[in-house]
Amino acid sequence: MKLNIDGLLVYMPYDFIYPEQYKYMHELKRGLDHKGHCVLEMPSGTGKTITLLSLIIAYMKRYPDQYNKLIYCSRTVPEIEKVMSEMKRLISYYEKELNEKQKFIGIAMSSRKNLCIHPEVSQLRLGKEVDSACMNLTASYIREQSKQDRSIKTCSYYEQYDKNGREESIPYGVYNLEDMKLYGKAKHWCPYFLARYILTHANVIVYSYHYLLDPKIAEISSKELPKTSIFVFDEAHNIDNVCIDSMSITLTRKILERAQANVENLKIFVQNQKQKDASRLKNEYENLVKGLREQAIQRETDVILTNPILPEHVLQENIPGNIRQAEHFLIFIKRFLEYIKTRMNIQHVVKESPPSFLKDLQVRVCIERKPLRFCSERLRSLLRTLETRDIHMYQPLMLLCNFATIISTYTKGFTLIIEPFFDSKSTVYNPVLHFTCLDSSIAIKPVFDRFQSVIITSGTLSPIDMYPKILSFTPAIMETFTMTLTRPCILPMIVTRGNDQIAITSKFELREDQSVIRNYGILLIEMCTHVPDGIVCFFTSYIYMEHVVATWYDLGIIGQIQKYKLLFIETPDSVETSLALYNYQKACDNGRGAVLLSVARGKVSEGVDFDNHLGRCVIMFGIPYVYTQSRILQARLDYLRENFHIRENDFLTFDAMRHAAQCVGRVLRGKSDYGIMIFADKRFLRSDKRQKIPKWIQEYLTDSLANLSIEECVQIVKKWLKDMAQPLKQEDQLGISLLTEEDLLSNEVLKSLEQSSSNANSTTLTTTKTADLIRNSGNAGVYVPEKLANERPDLHYGIVIDCGSSGSRLYIYIWPEHSGKLNELLQIKQLLDKDGVPVVKKIEPGLSSMAKTPMNATEYLKSLLDFAANTIPSVKHADTPLYILATAGLRFLTPDQQKQLLEDLFNDIVRDYQFLIEKTHIQVISGQLEGIYSWIAINYVLGRFQNINNTESESVTNDISKRRPTTVGVLDMGGASAQIAFEVSKATPVIGEEIAEFSLGYDEHQEALKYKIYVTTFLGYGANKAFEKYIDRIISIALNSSTSNSPYIRIDDADCLPRGYSTNYTRNNKTIIMTGEGDFTNCAKHLVTLLNLNTKCLKNPCSLNGVHQPQINYDSQDFYGFSEFWYTMQDVLKIGGPYARLTFLNASTKYCNANWKDIRQWYDEKSYPNINLDRLM
Repeated sequence: MKLNIDGLLVYMPYDFIYPEQYKYMHELKRGLDHKGHCVLEMPSGTGKTITLLSLIIAYMKRYPDQYNKLIYCSRTVPEIEKVMSEMKRLISYYEKELNEKQKFIGIAMSSRKNLCIHPEVSQLRLGKEVDSACMNLTASYIREQSKQDRSIKTCSYYEQYDKNGREESIPYGVYNLEDMKLYGKAKHWCPYFLARYILTHANVIVYSYHYLLDPKIAEISSKELPKTSIFVFDEAHNIDNVCIDSMSITLTRKILERAQANVENLKIFVQNQKQKDASRLKNEYENLVKGLREQAIQRETDVILTNPILPEHVLQENIPGNIRQAEHFLIFIKRFLEYIKTRMNIQHVVKESPPSFLKDLQVRVCIERKPLRFCSERLRSLLRTLETRDIHMYQPLMLLCNFATIISTYTKGFTLIIEPFFDSKSTVYNPVLHFTCLDSSIAIKPVFDRFQSVIITSGTLSPIDMYPKILSFTPAIMETFTMTLTRPCILPMIVTRGNDQIAITSKFELREDQSVIRNYGILLIEMCTHVPDGIVCFFTSYIYMEHVVATWYDLGIIGQIQKYKLLFIETPDSVETSLALYNYQKACDNGRGAVLLSVARGKVSEGVDFDNHLGRCVIMFGIPYVYTQSRILQARLDYLRENFHIRENDFLTFDAMRHAAQCVGRVLRGKSDYGIMIFADKRFLRSDKRQKIPKWIQEYLTDSLANLSIEECVQIVKKWLKDMAQPLKQEDQLGISLLTEEDLLSNEVLKSLEQSSSNANSTTLTTTKTADLIRNSGNAGVYVPEKLANERPDLHYGIVIDCGSSGSRLYIYIWPEHSGKLNELLQIKQLLDKDGVPVVKKIEPGLSSMAKTPMNATEYLKSLLDFAANTIPSVKHADTPLYILATAGLRFLTPDQQKQLLEDLFNDIVRDYQFLIEKTHIQVISGQLEGIYSWIAINYVLGRFQNINNTESESVTNDISKRRPTTVGVLDMGGASAQIAFEVSKATPVIGEEIAEFSLGYDEHQEALKYKIYVTTFLGYGANKAFEKYIDRIISIALNSSTSNSPYIRIDDADCLPRGYSTNYTRNNKTIIMTGEGDFTNCAKHLVTLLNLNTKCLKNPCSLNGVHQPQINYDSQDFYGFSEFWYTMQDVLKIGGPYARLTFLNASTKYCNANWKDIRQWYDEKSYPNINLDRLM
């Protein structure tokens, strides 16, 4: 099918598309349009791979100058093969529809082990053995030796590739790993080196994360990629750990002993080489004098190890003189090795920073920082010079040199931990040194900095706002999508107790409790009894799984399970696990049924899909928290708290829940599939856990499916499985969970997509009219009959006159006496008339129009003041406070003009009226204060300041923010300025004056009513001022480009004016005749330039015009838009309420395409009853 995604023609090689795929494409295109990074969470089994490929390849074909290459990174070889399969289908569809061969190359890249076709080397089991054997056959010096000695073996596949493969271009097409091997066999070329050569020519490259994030590999595979590449990190829920692992090193006593043996062997080789041919070592020395950059240019087959992310400026330097000579380098590295061995000879734990380690190193053995940086490069050069074979034997020394290079290069984001025991369970002295990266952004930062669009996506990214924090980047688009289903094909449940009502949990204190383990066994037996085919279970760790299985065996539970299904267990050994998976699948295929016991964070949880009968039920036994006593983890938690203001418990829960979600997500791989997801731990019921489950699962995890006993769970499962057993017809899904091209042309379907999108998005923007909001909220206004008003002395009144740039409005409020309860606010409500309409009166123009005649200010406000005096009972006047608050319009006046106007106004009101007023009641409020008032008003009306009690039975949190409702953010646009305000965490640092802290309580000690919000105003970015800026901009462009002496200049394409509308302006003694074009798309582009988005701010992230704005928590933050947002959305476009982007774009485009004559006619026909004609321009 062919799709129109915001004007982009997208080919989709299927007859139907899921609604979430369509929405995903729209958001992805927005991100590419902005040339920004994206974080997108899409439900499992909804075609994320083909959605990404279809949209991005279409975008590359349409805009080849903006993006010309896609690099698709996935985690495992099966996932890479899946991507290649979908890409083949897509390119075949292009060729079928366009009836021509596509000039397109898609290639999968993997290690030598997965691409080697050499009959002997390919049979080796370990990857490092394959790499070393390949090196022994293809190194340049080996090949040179073979010319003199025919007994020395080389690789005929590489020789043929080297001879013919570089000149002959590979045919267009999509090549997975098997295709590359078949092509290599047909041509007798090496597939591995051919694939590396094709990387620079391919349109799409698919490979593992490590080819980009591990600097030791990225230098070979990703160095030449253009900046206009699009990067996709799929299944990226664990990307921060991949980044950290790629930069971390562990040294044990055994590794150091082998490294020492490596040094001694190299000493012998150097001596032998001196006796045989000293010129080779001399040439190496001369090359090193020239610098590292010369050394970087090497034969592709001679690259044995690479630099662990040396900065560019270091590569420009020369290797220090004290390690240029081979003997000197080996003596240097031996001194460093002996120092490490001495440091590891301890009986207690040592934690140290890199600067502290380097200082001690210099003091003790006089080794400076600079030569350490070059150790990896120097070892690489030496091994190449000595023409070393069996390179994998030198892995320990390589590891030591990598450690020397990294610790001397990076002073922040790392820690050094030396422990006397290899693990916490061990009692045998076996020291270990952990050099651990704590900041995951270090490895991925070069990717974000170099490439303009990086897409991070997965089915389990919740809470999605955590990733920009820990990876330290600002996304242009961040969205999470729900799943549209014809039937509820997933059944998530939280089982909290057994039939004996004993709570079940994997909590450390209770994991030895036999009653808990027995209940876990009973749950599994019940599922085996009633659920057909395959059941997959996940435990929190291998140790816990072994303990539970042993206990089950003693209790006879294992025997009962095997009455119904065969039992297989994942082990740390990958070969054993692969065998278990094979037999598990075989048992399910044969109808015998099987249970697979696995571990969260294991192989099964990350890269294995259990579609259809292979996974009808998944059970998560406990919450998979990482081992919290790990010193490495503690160091990372400290770093996150100090540098990213992420609390320990927040990160631990985030980490545990993303792995739990990844485990249960394995069971659903399509909408025709169905599966049961059981969260078996009472702690899943808590809000801080439950809310971190992905939205597409939360949507079906209703309260009736939470807090279940085993028996209740069984009854629900039995009924649900009967429903799922009914045949699912395709016609039942059409128009709901399956959409055709015709459906996407239907306005009803598009509107339904918009509504579901606005409901699904974690952050919503609602435009609203204040009166409607008050009327529909729990804090609705009050109508007070005149008699009651006079008889109730406990009723209080207040008056606020809001003096904006375009007009002034009067509001009257009423409230009873305070209840006396310290944690309650005054119950303030807006006064209503007898028809239930808020009492509001407006006059125009703005108070700022009185700047030149301040003596007339009172006369200007007289109608409002008289209206208030007549509305409020006279006996109440003396006790009724009056506030006159001026906003953006008066901020443009000089301080003298402001002072004169406000003083005259105060003196006249005191003379003529009895209201309670002081000088401080009449003021020009700052933009910040205006934003604070808006934020307080909307949250008060919505009831978000009510203090609620913690209902968790186990503990009561001290975090006040978790005991009260989530507040909403405010977007308020007036005529001259715009404000944004939203609540931030207490840990948010104060930057400038944008952070406000205040208490709404009866006294300042009421912690429950203390708030910290971010608020800022954008002066000059209100609707009127923005329009003036636009007019000034296009006039300036016209004046600068005009070469005519005529007193008239015509502008016939004013994009932001209605089509056919004409008006005149005077600038520089010239008359500008301006005619509207009514082009919404080009108008938006003009206006975006006025936002100054590229202006740098003091601290990232930035919003617009160089203003810092903290990261918004999209998981819980909603926004309400007021004033000009409402006037445009409702009064003009008639779409006020929840904001939906596509609806807004369609309505705006339709309005802008209309002719001014038609708009004027609609206005005359009262189609726009609430606005003046000038607003329609």
